[in-house]
Amino acid sequence: MTFHQSSAVSVATVMTAVTVIVIGYRVGRAHAAWRDFRAAKREVPARRKIAWGHTRPLVLGAAFVLATLFVAAYDAGR
Repeated sequence: MTFHQSSAVSVATVMTAVTVIVIGYRVGRAHAAWRDFRAAKREVPARRKIAWGHTRPLVLGAAFVLATLFVAAYDAGR
């Protein structure tokens, strides 16, 4: 099976679209969780745990995407 550049571009486009959608969703959930946390003063420990539960995957996902881009750029530069 031969390699076609158009298939690589298609895969990259799909991966980029999925990444943007997932990061957008995570940012929205993290923002909503922190807004709920600030609004609910009585349930502070529980709300804080929920807020960090939504923020942690966002940060880890962003770190993973940046690491992947760094490795791809390093590989392309060699």
